[in-house]
Amino acid sequence: MEKTKRRIKRKKRGSSLFVRYFGISALTVFLSFVFVGLAMVFFISAQWWTDKVDVLVSNAQDIAAVYHQLSEEEPFDTDSVIGTLQIMSSATKSDYFLTDDKGNVLLCGDCESGVSKKCDNHKNLVIAKETLERAKDGGFSDYMTDEDFGIGKFVASLPVKDASGKTQAIVFAVEDAVTGLVPYVINIVTAILYFMLFALVIVFIAIYFITRGITKPLNEMKEVTTHFAKGEFEFRANEEYKKRDFREFAKSLNKMAYELKIDDEAQKSFIANVSHELKTPMTSIGGFIDGILDGTIPPEEEKKYLTVVSSEVKRLSRMVVSMLNLSKIEAGEIQLSPQKYDISKQIFETLLSFEKKIDEKHIEIAGFEDMGEVIIEADRDLIQQVVYNLIDNAVKFTPERGTITFFASSNAESTKVTIRNSGAGVSEDEIARIFERFYKVDKSRSFDTKGVGLGLYIVKTIINMHDGDINAASKKGEYTEFSFEIPFAE
Repeated sequence: MEKTKRRIKRKKRGSSLFVRYFGISALTVFLSFVFVGLAMVFFISAQWWTDKVDVLVSNAQDIAAVYHQLSEEEPFDTDSVIGTLQIMSSATKSDYFLTDDKGNVLLCGDCESGVSKKCDNHKNLVIAKETLERAKDGGFSDYMTDEDFGIGKFVASLPVKDASGKTQAIVFAVEDAVTGLVPYVINIVTAILYFMLFALVIVFIAIYFITRGITKPLNEMKEVTTHFAKGEFEFRANEEYKKRDFREFAKSLNKMAYELKIDDEAQKSFIANVSHELKTPMTSIGGFIDGILDGTIPPEEEKKYLTVVSSEVKRLSRMVVSMLNLSKIEAGEIQLSPQKYDISKQIFETLLSFEKKIDEKHIEIAGFEDMGEVIIEADRDLIQQVVYNLIDNAVKFTPERGTITFFASSNAESTKVTIRNSGAGVSEDEIARIFERFYKVDKSRSFDTKGVGLGLYIVKTIINMHDGDINAASKKGEYTEFSFEIPFAE
């Protein structure tokens, strides 16, 4: 049918799922980029800090070497030292100068050639005693937060000593951390922002298509399940997705829809069958009793019709008992009471209750002559229902002058019972569904006009309660057989 092949298309209201997934993914990526960007700024700034201090220390060492070399020459070449200071200051945009051991500035890059005096930049410079002591005691490199050189400065110092170990001068290298670092950080942040913007655009486009690929099938399956919830089981999910997981999910949904549709049809059929089965005998019972009461049925015929009434009452009773048993089993109200007993005797006694029907159809019974005693460990009353239903089923579908054969055997682990009847047999499609609830084999035939499709389902349920297995086999035009096996308790 064309209707059963319908596929659900994604509706606009399903886009909310896409928006949520896309929003969460995009926000996660954006925050990750921000975190990485901040981390990069931090580590690059820290590396800049380290490199800047290393440069200051290296240049201070070069200046100290030049000063020490020139101090041993006569006359002392002040211009060469000032020139070196000027070159260093200009190249690194830092402040390089020399002081005596008291902190007085001797030379700097701003001094006029040949003149040893404080320039305008250093005339107000006062170096703390502790700082001078650190400088004379081998030098230092640090980030200064006091007011010696101004707040927020990188400072490197190195003493220049003569052969006797006396401090001739102290080299100081000063770099403004804020002035140097801020432009550097701004350049890094600008580069990172451009990179992040470009990368985010690419990533967001990728997230859009990935999210769309994930949410589109989910939205379609959501629509399918919505129809299932309304009882519209003819809808099917698309099974042609590229991703294997979605294909498997869609196949599972469609299989579930198929099972739900079958179960729904079976329940509708069950209600129709029960209604019919209840109505027919009740109509017959009411009609015959009314006929006896109003005299329509003559007295000599009353016994005949009362026999029919009794048969119909028993039929109703069996139907009610089957439904009650099913209800109790599914509710878990029945507890097993296993015991060891001879199941061959139980089969024989149950078979006697079908003696009249067997004689009427001239059915041959086989297998008992070779059976002997067969011990089973099970709930006797529940297995009685299993045996009764299987024999009833065999008698019902065995043709005139047919044969019903019984096999039973046991070993140290389990007991197996097989009941085979000759007859038309059952098709492979029907065998696959024969234990389903409410299912009736070959509804077009007249053999099973008084059943509602519960007997074999109850049989299978009882066997499963015993941790056993039951199977059905058939060959068209020859036979149908049912075999169940129940293990002994360990």
